[in-house]
Amino acid sequence: MPLPTVLIAALLALPAGVTVSTANSVATGDQDGGAVATNRNGDVAVVWEDDRAESNPGDNTNSEIYVRLFRNGTSAYEKKLSAGGTAGVKWKHVSPDVGLDDKGNTVVVWNDDPDGNGTYNVVYRVISPAGTVLGQGQVNADSAGQQLSPKVAVDPDGTASNPSSVAFSVVWEDVQGTVTRVKAAGYSNVATKLYEVLASQSTGAHHLPDIAVSASGDALIVWDEDSDGNGFFQIGLVRLARGNGAVTLTRRAANSNGGGQQRHPAIAANFTGDFTVAWESDHTGTPGIWSRSFAANGDPKHGDVEVTRTAGAATPAVGIDDQANTVVGWTVQGQDVWARGFNPNGTTDGRLPAQTYSNVTTGRQDQLSLAVSPWGEIVVSYTDDNDGNLYDQVLLALGGSNSQW
Repeated sequence: MPLPTVLIAALLALPAGVTVSTANSVATGDQDGGAVATNRNGDVAVVWEDDRAESNPGDNTNSEIYVRLFRNGTSAYEKKLSAGGTAGVKWKHVSPDVGLDDKGNTVVVWNDDPDGNGTYNVVYRVISPAGTVLGQGQVNADSAGQQLSPKVAVDPDGTASNPSSVAFSVVWEDVQGTVTRVKAAGYSNVATKLYEVLASQSTGAHHLPDIAVSASGDALIVWDEDSDGNGFFQIGLVRLARGNGAVTLTRRAANSNGGGQQRHPAIAANFTGDFTVAWESDHTGTPGIWSRSFAANGDPKHGDVEVTRTAGAATPAVGIDDQANTVVGWTVQGQDVWARGFNPNGTTDGRLPAQTYSNVTTGRQDQLSLAVSPWGEIVVSYTDDNDGNLYDQVLLALGGSNSQW
């Protein structure tokens, strides 16, 4: 069971001003696989897999998807979004992601297998600031094969012609036999799907996409890209037009250093379209986390910057504020989670130094998710098993800042 917030802070030094609490209100069973989002008005949305009735923490059968919204640090609602499954079969709802607009509307996506046949589709829910489900649906038009690893990004100010709209974009792996590609879909409102297109190249292997959206509504997408099928991955990058999914930033590598493997990217964009990418790389011979920032037109602001080469550092997360300062987070061998801040030019002066966000030194902390508000406020969620009983909780860290001042 998680420790109380006050005791947690006493056991391990956290970044200045940070408090940690449990995101899920029910602590029985197993809660993990969390993701987090924030907006410019102080809202924070957390989503997770909830298996509260499970007696085997390693089995995610009958897992549900929950979301909780915090407004200025206080819980506004907590809601189950999935709807169970066929009785007597091993149905699952897994791999959630969450986005949040500046009006407080939340969009959640996940892998959905309610009939327990082992085949996943990508579904979404749109939730109002009061916690009411405004709409839902299946994202992928073709249910053949497997649709995996969904990510969502929400337009911060919706569709200009409709102030009440909730506009968002979704990306996922489309697996057809031995062929894996990355697809994307864009919505201008709760039930108005504008496009579904192939985001990656059609040849080779493409995995683990991530997505970001600025106020333009265009979708920036990154993924593990091996279009020539040589077994070596780069970080693919493309931008798709809001209205029809047309390519507006040609497919290219986000990383400038070649060699080795470049994998597991994360991307974030700010209101004006500046964006940053972080990923794992071993091109120096030592595995580590690297990042690179870009202007809204796609021009790099600097070369690849080494974030950390700590042994076991993996699975980066990234955020960016409206001044284009960035924060990169990572997990170290499933035992603790870290974050570090950067200036728009890739330097670190005045930004958050490399800092653990793990709240205790015992047990396991992993599955980091990170978001940065337009003002540089850092929000972190991660999975915690500090007592080693294999039952996880999702912890939420609020109050961080990407500044040493």
